Amino acid sequence: MKSAFAVAALLMLAVVSLSRDASGADVASDSEQIKRQAAMIPSLQQAAASAGKYDSSSINVKSTAHLVTIEVINSKLNNASAADRNAEASAIASAIGKAIGGKAEFSAVATIHVDYVTGQGNTAKIVQGFVFNKNPDGTFKPHQS
Repeated sequence: MKSAFAVAALLMLAVVSLSRDASGADVASDSEQIKRQAAMIPSLQQAAASAGKYDSSSINVKSTAHLVTIEVINSKLNNASAADRNAEASAIASAIGKAIGGKAEFSAVATIHVDYVTGQGNTAKIVQGFVFNKNPDGTFKPHQS
């Protein structure tokens, strides 16, 4: 009976060890990825501001391991057409995609959001948001539904 338990325990250990992520300890946790991304946030803010011709204080950048969100605060386009905002959001997403491309700390990012907002912080209201998904070639294209 003891040997049956020993065999079962060894079998369980083997299954657990084989089911681990193939890259093992080299994969950073989401929180570690976010910490590594923090150093690049100012350059992403500047890239988004330049792409939309804004002052960097009009851009807020947030990131998670899998998502970068760009908030364009009190945009000159808030009262423009959705097509105008879409064109600018595409330029901003492209600039962000180029800025994060090839950077290990952003390798798991699959989506970029560009949100046009009025106000800031708890009083912010979204005027319109755009979603860009990462393609196999590494570029970010508008979400199609």
